[in-house]
Amino acid sequence: MDRIALRAPGRSLPLATLLERLIVGADEALCDELIRRDAVRCAGRRLRAGRREVPAGVRVELDPTGLELLAEPDLRADEFEVLVASPAWHCGRLAPRSGPEIEYRVLETRGGVSALRLSAPAERAAHVLAVLAQSGWPVLGDGRRGGVLVEGGPRIRIAGAGPATGPCGAQTWWPGEPVFAVWPDDDKVQPDWRVSRATARALERGHPWILPDAESDDPERLAPGTCVKLVDPQGRELGVARLEGAGPVAARLWSPPSGDVGEGAISVEARVANAIARRRPLLRRGSARLQHRGRPHTDAIRLVHAEADGLPGLALDRLGPLLRVLVSGRACAGLVDRVVEATVTELGDAIGSSPPVIEVLHLRASPPGRHVCVRVARQGKAGPELDALTAGEGLVVYDRGLRFRVDPGLGEPERPRPGFGLYLDQRENRERLGRLARSGGRWLNLFAHTGAFSVALLAAGAEEVTSVDLSGAYLRWLESNLELNAEFGVDAARHHSVRRDGRRHLGSLARGERFDGIVLDPPTAAAAGRRFWSAGRDLEPLIGEALTRLVPGGVLLVCRNERRAKRRLHDLVQRAAERTGVRVGPLREAGPGADFPHRPGFPEGDSFQGAIVQRS
Repeated sequence: MDRIALRAPGRSLPLATLLERLIVGADEALCDELIRRDAVRCAGRRLRAGRREVPAGVRVELDPTGLELLAEPDLRADEFEVLVASPAWHCGRLAPRSGPEIEYRVLETRGGVSALRLSAPAERAAHVLAVLAQSGWPVLGDGRRGGVLVEGGPRIRIAGAGPATGPCGAQTWWPGEPVFAVWPDDDKVQPDWRVSRATARALERGHPWILPDAESDDPERLAPGTCVKLVDPQGRELGVARLEGAGPVAARLWSPPSGDVGEGAISVEARVANAIARRRPLLRRGSARLQHRGRPHTDAIRLVHAEADGLPGLALDRLGPLLRVLVSGRACAGLVDRVVEATVTELGDAIGSSPPVIEVLHLRASPPGRHVCVRVARQGKAGPELDALTAGEGLVVYDRGLRFRVDPGLGEPERPRPGFGLYLDQRENRERLGRLARSGGRWLNLFAHTGAFSVALLAAGAEEVTSVDLSGAYLRWLESNLELNAEFGVDAARHHSVRRDGRRHLGSLARGERFDGIVLDPPTAAAAGRRFWSAGRDLEPLIGEALTRLVPGGVLLVCRNERRAKRRLHDLVQRAAERTGVRVGPLREAGPGADFPHRPGFPEGDSFQGAIVQRS
């Protein structure tokens, strides 16, 4: 039989006390035998004969050979209730390796533990326990499958049949002991958390992520969101981090080293205030009354940009009358309410005292299945806008005086990265190209998406714009955006839509056809007919082809959001120019706007890299 890996509850226990929750007849003599033959380990370490205490929350490994394990619940039903460590998602469907999906929803949450209602037609409890464990959500008390071994047995029971229908009665359904060794206590810094030498070096270089490795402490021992003091193998302080738990990132830096890390972590409210202060100029322009000519009006703004604004794994956008929170990590997921309250306080009358809030889960790892990733976290003073979004319709926002239809994702809530429809981070580039288009000219917008660049160019004075995209849905969205801006000088008669792959369209143009400007903002990777698009492979030759299609003095905007690119974007453009024999002037930086700030040493936090180059 394979070794069993389980987790001790959030308090230290004698080894015999812990094992009697899983093994028939567990006593001190059995513990001695297991220790002697190295059949039980704590935190990956062999126990010494005199060691009888199991530390809180540690991972315990057990070789069950020759042991009689306690009987499992023998239940069969269409619906079950279970207790698990709180998942990030509120509802959805789990996809087992075999058999139908299991629908789940959170009924109640207490101190990091959630009660789930499961719909599993005519299934046995053992199958449900196995599916939850495979999904990374082992049931509390299910020591066979990696669960926290709380007293009272696996927390699974038939739904609606009364509190005493499972292995434990009503008095012990919710654990009477802590599940995690430490539970987050606001911003209070908890125990030291040791990291490896490699992680210490990365932190010193400015990278804010702590990746899991064998030399660092266990990130699952403490609850997600817990503040810990980081120390290197020599005990040197490295700052304060918030834990993520299981996953590709173990923790995220919260505060750099300071004289007193216990009080040195700046509050959530102060971080939000600082983030919004950086955006005051844009917010002031956004509050100006919309005019056909005059100061631009913007009400679609990134207010908090995760690590760059000191709130790791958490971003917040204003979208007209709404706030949208994007959660990309669990380190700050428990701070959403505080961030929203602080934002509303800072914005004041600009957004009202109770705006609706939409939450989007952008987590990098999720269990197999379908999960509701987009939800209305707060109804607020919901108006027709929220009703329309829930029905799958769009919301109109303003960006520098132009109207754009956006969709925060409520129409397709199971999409973890919904097609929002407007890249807020490209606002400055739309303005840069708009200034160049005031003198007219012919422009080509490849990979046009929903056409925000095309709308901005036409509004600025471009004589003709061609938008190319492979998605018919995006092109229809583009046409809608053109109609929304007809009164602002956007003449649809000067625009042409082409449904085609950008590479194929560029290569099919007549030999002498040239443009005054080209926009090249492709995805990192995407299906494109028979040939898959990859920025790492296809971007450089496409840049070269685009340069040859410019008139002398014409400009190319090229953007890239490839996180692990081998070459700098500037080098890529220069090499493409040399290979095609096109002479170009100095490259100009064309990165995101001020509401998407850069954090030094953290390229993963940049939404894209951009450059503008002019043909000589």
